[in-house]
Amino acid sequence: MSSNIRIAKICQFCNSEFTAKTIKTKFCSLACGSKNYKKRCSEKKREVRREEMISTHAADVEKLEKLEFFTIDQASLFMGISRRTLYRVISRSEIAISKIGSRTFIKRSAIDKFSEGIYKNGRNEEAVQKFPGIENCYTIAELQKKLGISPAALYNILLKAGILKFNVGRFAYVSKRDINLLFNLQSNE
Repeated sequence: MSSNIRIAKICQFCNSEFTAKTIKTKFCSLACGSKNYKKRCSEKKREVRREEMISTHAADVEKLEKLEFFTIDQASLFMGISRRTLYRVISRSEIAISKIGSRTFIKRSAIDKFSEGIYKNGRNEEAVQKFPGIENCYTIAELQKKLGISPAALYNILLKAGILKFNVGRFAYVSKRDINLLFNLQSNE
């Protein structure tokens, strides 16, 4: 006995409309059924790997909690940042390091101090300098002419001195007070 049922359905894999001969049919073809099966299997494997990685990561962090000195890899895992970001932080001298030969070590206290500094900087809005007004600022072009240096040299000096630039429209401004203190210039005011 064969069934004479004809039901219009939508394939659960490719979302195309097809005519099904049974109530339980979910896919328009064997190919769509096989592709869906492979997709489900790969998603299960991916989920298992993700859970293993999370449990491994949690176990590693628990082990790291007990350490007093960290290597770069351990410190980046402990802090939850990439190695590259950690190297940037080190190059800006925000974390103190120790070297033994070619190996780099970071003290736990240095990491804790850095973390506290991030928390304090994030909370302290008063530390951000306010724009003093255009009349109290030099443009970058004015400053280049006044000092007789290239744009790259000027930007490096400003970066090393920690002097803020303010962008207003298409111009970049720098506080006259900061520049006068840095270069011992006499104010015309």
